[in-house]
Amino acid sequence: MMRFAPLTRDFYIPKGSVKINDKASDAVVYVYTSAKDRPAAMAFHGKAVKPDWHHTFANDAARERKIREHFEARGRWSEWKQERRDERKKPHGFEVGHILYASWGYEQTNIDFYQVTKIIGRHMVEVREVSQIAADTGNEPWMTGKVVPKLDAFTSEPMRRRVNGRSKSVRIDKVRTAFLWDGRPVNWTGYA
Repeated sequence: MMRFAPLTRDFYIPKGSVKINDKASDAVVYVYTSAKDRPAAMAFHGKAVKPDWHHTFANDAARERKIREHFEARGRWSEWKQERRDERKKPHGFEVGHILYASWGYEQTNIDFYQVTKIIGRHMVEVREVSQIAADTGNEPWMTGKVVPKLDAFTSEPMRRRVNGRSKSVRIDKVRTAFLWDGRPVNWTGYA
């Protein structure tokens, strides 16, 4: 079996290109003159091997505009990534006793409540599912209603979960994500 060496960025870069780095991001552009004597450029980001784009332009002004747009876009991307990193470093703000709720289901809306029972560091909490109490007023349509949590009425074993600092939520499992409960009754629906 014949093995080939993996391609590197150098494979794609035309000979005689001039490298332009963006100081505000991880973008790199290689400018050169095409075989038909037209301005051309090839852009990369980060450690990418394949180019983000590779174009020939009608004139130098069009090429400069495309390069500037690429650098600005990568700069915004870098800022967004840094904001996400900073948000993840912040403490989650949950406290013992806080109630979370998860709304889930297909063709019906199921509601589960969870109580924070322990804070485990800056990014983890321990939660336990709690039972719920009907908060119906009697005016709800058939197969619908409202529920509120019954505090300290645990129905599950403790679960350690990582807090999503961006959305202030806890992923319970593949189906359920629990959010901080605002204290109002939550609507459920059933399927007959």
